[in-house]
Amino acid sequence: MNRTSIHKANIHKTSIYKTNIYKKKKTLGISLFLALILLCASLAGCGGAVGQQNVSAAETGEESVSSGGAGTSLTASVQSAGEGSTEAASEYATESAAAESTEAAPEYAAESAASESTEAAPEYATESAAAESTEAASEYTTESAAEPLQAIDVEDLIKKHVGTMSMEDKVSGLFIITPEALTGVSPVTEAGETTKEAIESLPVAGLIYFAGNIESREQLVRMLANTEQWGGVNLGVETTDENTVRQDLSGEPESAAAGESTAAEAYAEDAGGTDQEETSGYTIHIPPFLAVDEEGGLVSRIADSSIEVPYVGPMADIGASGDPEAAFEAGNTIGGYLHELGFNLDFAPDADVLIDPGNQTIGDRSFGTDPALCGQMVGRYVDGLHQNGIASCIKHFPGLGDTEMDTHTGGAWSSRTLEDYQGAEFLSFLGGINAGTDMIMISHLSNTELTGSDLPASLNKTLITDILRNGLGYEGVIITDSFQMGAVTERFDSAEAAVAAIEAGADLVLMPMDFRSARQGILDAVAAGRISEERIDQSLCRILLTRYKAGRADRTN
Repeated sequence: MNRTSIHKANIHKTSIYKTNIYKKKKTLGISLFLALILLCASLAGCGGAVGQQNVSAAETGEESVSSGGAGTSLTASVQSAGEGSTEAASEYATESAAAESTEAAPEYAAESAASESTEAAPEYATESAAAESTEAASEYTTESAAEPLQAIDVEDLIKKHVGTMSMEDKVSGLFIITPEALTGVSPVTEAGETTKEAIESLPVAGLIYFAGNIESREQLVRMLANTEQWGGVNLGVETTDENTVRQDLSGEPESAAAGESTAAEAYAEDAGGTDQEETSGYTIHIPPFLAVDEEGGLVSRIADSSIEVPYVGPMADIGASGDPEAAFEAGNTIGGYLHELGFNLDFAPDADVLIDPGNQTIGDRSFGTDPALCGQMVGRYVDGLHQNGIASCIKHFPGLGDTEMDTHTGGAWSSRTLEDYQGAEFLSFLGGINAGTDMIMISHLSNTELTGSDLPASLNKTLITDILRNGLGYEGVIITDSFQMGAVTERFDSAEAAVAAIEAGADLVLMPMDFRSARQGILDAVAAGRISEERIDQSLCRILLTRYKAGRADRTN
């Protein structure tokens, strides 16, 4: 039935209705009163059913005022109650009759016209729905997808959080140390109450693990999961906006790394989850760095343990292939099993260029002698780690590829000029910087030709601030090489070395010989005005932002 036929049927129905009412008015005023009540109730409450009755009546020519059933019972009840009220009913009937020609029929016709496409014409409504439902759904989906979600400014939250921290906690956050240095227990193979109390008292930026901390897959997963839970920072986001979602700084919605739960995440869930609170909106959890040296080849703490993981060979072999995608596969493979175990930071890849092919200090840890190819390899390796939510740390700036001395046992020197570095080593490090490496590790190499000082690079402001930060434009975290190495310990105590590193522009101090002494040294330097609180906050914000990104597969560079 088309819309014109429906309209005619409604008009015909209206005529039938008016004739019916006039007949009833002449015989019984109360009946008119009841009929009007019933009609109004039917029109307002029955919707499509009344509309269908109207169409049927118009097609067959039959009169239909009430639908019976519940309506009949209602009519009987009202008639019984109103039989003694003839005068009131007659008065109401007279008013209804007077207004009938101007209100009753037009009102009904208007309601019919208004509901024509939905109630009075179910056939048309069905046809319309069939023709328009897909388009309507599509429009809604498009509009919903296009509607911007409220982004969370994580960087701003971090700055606010740092502003509430004590200086003692701020300085603790400038160190990555071993679990033994944190707890005083050796070796550490579990994270229980001792670890919990220690990391809550001394909230370091993270922990680095070695072969002695690894016994089995299950043990390692459990230890890392507990440490991640207790050593994290929870930032509360108060909001009543249901569209607010946790997002990274690029504005992309956050999702679980690799799209699935890892063994570490599953363990944490089984153990009762984390301490995150969601009652006030959202809680953004910033984990501690859970770090390891897993380069592939010679330096492979996990692959050399009892835990079975895919083997990745020396970087020299990958470099010899000339294929940067092989470096990506190396990073992707290593990143995959590190993420599964619960790590979020890998001190890799090695960005040194073998200026001296006979160099044994770095040897096959380097991708080779070609600076441009090394840069491509380093960048793709970083991409592979990031693919799995693992933060990267390229090393050992400005490069250890031309020295035969080993900074593990004592000092190491180079006489290379800035021009030499720009034409070689810096090309390799820029490959990692352009790929968005999270950290750069500063070596303990001394170079008086480059800096005019015999200070190790890790304590040298010319190298860290002037060249790396300002010259190469690196904005990420700068971390020292281990302060337990001979190049540092032979010349400086833990406090002196830590203070000098922060003054030079480093953000993180790695493994001081005496962590508590190093921490106190920085606290004393702040109290004396030697290091400003603003300088501490600057590094801490950078560190926390990098920690936030760690462990996220949806991360961007």
